Amino acid sequence: MTSLQAPGLDALEDVLALVEGSSRTTGRTPASCLAPDARAWLASSEQGLTAAIESVSGAEASTAALARLAPSSLAVVATVRSDQACWAEIARHSDAEPETCLAGLTYGPGGQVSRLVWLQAPLVPPSALDDVESVPDGRPILERYFADLVASRFRDAAAHFAAGTLYSHPPYAGGDARVLFRGRDALELGFATERGASPARQIVTNLWQRDSRVFVEGIIEGIPAGGTFFSTAEISREGEIDRYVAFYSAARIPGAQ
Repeated sequence: MTSLQAPGLDALEDVLALVEGSSRTTGRTPASCLAPDARAWLASSEQGLTAAIESVSGAEASTAALARLAPSSLAVVATVRSDQACWAEIARHSDAEPETCLAGLTYGPGGQVSRLVWLQAPLVPPSALDDVESVPDGRPILERYFADLVASRFRDAAAHFAAGTLYSHPPYAGGDARVLFRGRDALELGFATERGASPARQIVTNLWQRDSRVFVEGIIEGIPAGGTFFSTAEISREGEIDRYVAFYSAARIPGAQ
């Protein structure tokens, strides 16, 4: 597992130790990073295909749910953190198909993790984009993309992405496999022919960004019982989305505070 030495990332390191099944000594009990009343939402590997998600309450139940993912070999791809939260993209290898996972940790007043989200999908190839500084704010870029998508302006929606973009998304209505579009032209065609018009509206409720990496949380409106979506994106200096990986939970997950 990639070692995390930066201050404030101890909780993430402990969560990953539980998923990894690590026997290493850190001087801490991994489960101690979770608040006694912590709540966790964990998707199985089928999250890549379905919108079902498991919800558990309490540190003991959350620890047990994370431990069921062990043994795993984990590599941290990227992290973004604030005083209240930490998000990470993780490449996970086990006996099953390799996965791209997102881990979201929200801290309570005492500094322990009060909310944990763990999402899984088949491994998404990395972007060729280097982690660069001085990139534009990702929120208006993503919100303009969402606005064009809900208006079925598919060419405009695709124009927010780099020419060689990678785009991974849960199955569209009627589909039985995640979509992976390579390149802006393929993305525009996929929006028009595979996604099509939809009343679903993506509303960003939280966004975390560090340099080119962005993690997004939001809700879906415009459809019955709209759930929660999560995604990670990489933004170029030109303000284009170079890579985008999305997840969806049909169950509405209470938002990070």
